[in-house]
Amino acid sequence: MIAIGIYAALLVIGGAAYFALSEKKAELPLRPAAEQSEQSAQAVEAARKADEAKARAEAAEKAAKEAEAKQKQRDTLASAFEVEKRNGLTLYTGHYPKKPAPGVYLRPFVVSDGVSYALKFDVYYYYNIDDPQQTAWVHGDALAASVDGRSYHLAFNTKERRDKMSPDAENLAENYVHDATKEETALLRAISNAQNVSITYYQQATGDARSQTLSREDIKKIHDMMAFYDAVAQEN
Repeated sequence: MIAIGIYAALLVIGGAAYFALSEKKAELPLRPAAEQSEQSAQAVEAARKADEAKARAEAAEKAAKEAEAKQKQRDTLASAFEVEKRNGLTLYTGHYPKKPAPGVYLRPFVVSDGVSYALKFDVYYYYNIDDPQQTAWVHGDALAASVDGRSYHLAFNTKERRDKMSPDAENLAENYVHDATKEETALLRAISNAQNVSITYYQQATGDARSQTLSREDIKKIHDMMAFYDAVAQEN
């Protein structure tokens, strides 16, 4: 009887120990699973940060290359112009003779203060006494242009006109120079891509006028200046 009691007690103790061991074994995987989940999250975050850093580096490299290409383009275009420093400003102008053949010329140029760039509109009428057309003073206040068959008309403020005559009265010039208006910029853009261009500088009241057909060289100069302005204007 005593033996039976001892056997029963051993069964109870053995069952309890087995149950306790089974519970402990069931609890053991929980801690490694939590640690594995945390490590996985850390790995994902590290990969995300690495991808972001790579993307930033690639974007910076791309921006640097684009900036370098734009600067090279600007330098190439600017090399075709005369560059003059005047009163803290830098002027980019085309190559024009001091005494051109009598006629009317459009001579746009770009001015920079080192920070921004501005497009200047310049219409120049030149005459000398040997000119067979004998137009002399026009005192113009308007400009008409035919660009590949399309007509443009501009009017000027006569207070801005600069009239000049040589001391010997053999030649004279009339000149308007100012910031290019929207209409003037549109005209220059049209000319820069045109094949056939003629312009007439005239006075609206009297009809006195001087006409000119732009040469391919004239058109190319305008084209190059507008290309340069478009390149640098992106910095404004």
